[in-house]
Amino acid sequence: MAIVRKAVALDFEKTYPLFAKFKSYRLSKDDWQKLFIDHWHSNEGYIGYVLENKERIVGFLGFMFSDRVLNNKQEKFCNLTTWVVDESFRNESLYLIIPVLKLTDYTLTIHSASKETYAAFKKIGFLDLESHFRIIFPLPSINMLFASCQIEVNGKYLNKILEGDSLQSYKSHLLFRCFHVYVRSPLGNCYLIGARVFKKSLPFAQIYHISNSKVFTKFAPRITSIICLKIKTFAILVDERFLEGNSLLQSYKCALSNPRMYKSNSLGKQDLDLLYSELPVLNI
Repeated sequence: MAIVRKAVALDFEKTYPLFAKFKSYRLSKDDWQKLFIDHWHSNEGYIGYVLENKERIVGFLGFMFSDRVLNNKQEKFCNLTTWVVDESFRNESLYLIIPVLKLTDYTLTIHSASKETYAAFKKIGFLDLESHFRIIFPLPSINMLFASCQIEVNGKYLNKILEGDSLQSYKSHLLFRCFHVYVRSPLGNCYLIGARVFKKSLPFAQIYHISNSKVFTKFAPRITSIICLKIKTFAILVDERFLEGNSLLQSYKCALSNPRMYKSNSLGKQDLDLLYSELPVLNI
C-alpha cells in the first residue's frame, strides 16, 4: 500500500513521468517544474501531496498557495491542480484528497478539472464556480468609433498607477507570460490580466482577471480589437461570471469541458478570478 506525504521541490524528478499523460498541453519539462515552486512566497513549506510506493512516486496533487487582500480582508488561497495517479494505483487515488479536507481556513479553487476530478471534489462539498465562457471577436462596430477610452497594453508605469490587490496581482504575475491592460474611461478605470494561449492550434487571449466589469463590457469591442492586434490573437476568452450579466453582441457563449470549482467560507464566486493558479503559471 502506498503512503501519502507532503510534496516538496526535490520530488519533481520522481514525479515528472506522471505528467506524460497530459498530452493535450504544449508543456515542456521546465514548464511542469513550475508546479514545484512557491511562486508567491507563501512559506507553507510544501507544494501539494504525493502518493509514494517503495520510494517511487505514483501519484500527485498540486497545491498553489497565495494570500490576497479582498473586500478589505486578508484571504488565504489554495489552488488545486494536476491530480494524477499511476494506473496501477488508481484505487488509492482518493488518499490524495484527504489532506484537502483540513484546509478549512483557505479558499480552494480548481480551474482545470477533469471529469474524474469534478466528480470527486463535488462529493466533498466543492461548488461550481463557472460553467461557461465567452469568445469575444475583434469585429468592427459603430460603438468603437465613439468609444471615449484610452487603452494601454503592457504599459511601463503600471506599478505607479495600480493600487491594492491590482498592484499586488501585477507584481505577482510579472514572471509569467502574461499581458497587462489598463483602460481609462469616463465610467472609471479597468485593469485586465491575461495571456496568449492556444486552443486547437489557434491563438487566443485568455483573460484571467478583470477589475471593473462595467467598464470592460462597455468598451469590449475596442478593448478586444486592441488586445488581438497587439498580441496577435484570433479572439479573447472570458469567463461568463466576469461579465456580471452584461450582454456582448460580438461574442459567442461556450461551455467549459468541466466546470471550474471552489470551496470557501468567506468568499463568493463573484470574488474569484483565475490568478494565482496553474493557468498563468503554465500559460494555459
